[in-house]
Amino acid sequence: MHTLEKTQTLSRFLDCSDQSASILAQAVRPAQFKSRSILSHQGEDCTSFWLILDGTVQLRAISFEGQNTVISSFGPGEIIGAFSDSQSFNYDICALSSLSTLEISGVQLAKIVREHSDIGAGLSRIYAGQLDVVLDRFSSRVALSAMGRFYKELLRCAEGLDTVSPPPVVTALALVAQTTRETGSRALSNLERRGIIERHPDHLKIVSRGMLEDLIV
Repeated sequence: MHTLEKTQTLSRFLDCSDQSASILAQAVRPAQFKSRSILSHQGEDCTSFWLILDGTVQLRAISFEGQNTVISSFGPGEIIGAFSDSQSFNYDICALSSLSTLEISGVQLAKIVREHSDIGAGLSRIYAGQLDVVLDRFSSRVALSAMGRFYKELLRCAEGLDTVSPPPVVTALALVAQTTRETGSRALSNLERRGIIERHPDHLKIVSRGMLEDLIV
C-alpha cells in the first residue's frame, strides 16, 4: 500500500483532514497476520497499535481455572492495541481470521495525536463505538439466557442484512455468546425447524428477523 492510498484510507477511516492523514500515513506500516495469530499475549507488554482494514480480532481472557472467555470482537474500521507507552492487557488479542492492518507504535501515535487533534477526535469516535459494543455484550451476559445471547450474536453477525455469507461458524459464534457449541447447534436447529432461518452450503438466510428478535430473552 503506497502513501497516497494510506492517506486516503486514513482520512476516511478517521474523518480527519488530508494533511493530518498524510502525516499519519507516513508513520503507519501495513501488517498482515494469519488466522489464529496472537498479536498480543495476556499479561505481556504490548507496544503496537493497529487499525483493522480487513478481518476480525477477538479479545480473549483465560482465567486461573483455564476458562476461555471472549470479551469482544472487532473488525474493519476498528482499532486495538497500546496507546502511548507499552501496555499490559488482561486478555489475548487474537486474529480470528486472516487479518490486514495498519500498524504503528503507541508512543509514535500519541505524539501525532498531540499535534493533530482531528486524528484524536477520529480515534475517540471509534473507541466510543467499541465501548458501546463491549457494554452491550456485558449486559447481555447478565440479562439474557444462553440461547438468547446466541440469537443476538447471530443478528449482530448479519450486520442488518438477511443473509450471512459465508455461514457463521457455530463454535466461534457460541464462544462470543459465552455459551457452548452444543447450545449453539441446538439454537440454530431450533431456528431452522421453525422456519426462522434457512441454512445453505454457502450462506445462512434469516427468513423472519422479527421472530428471531422475539427469541432474544
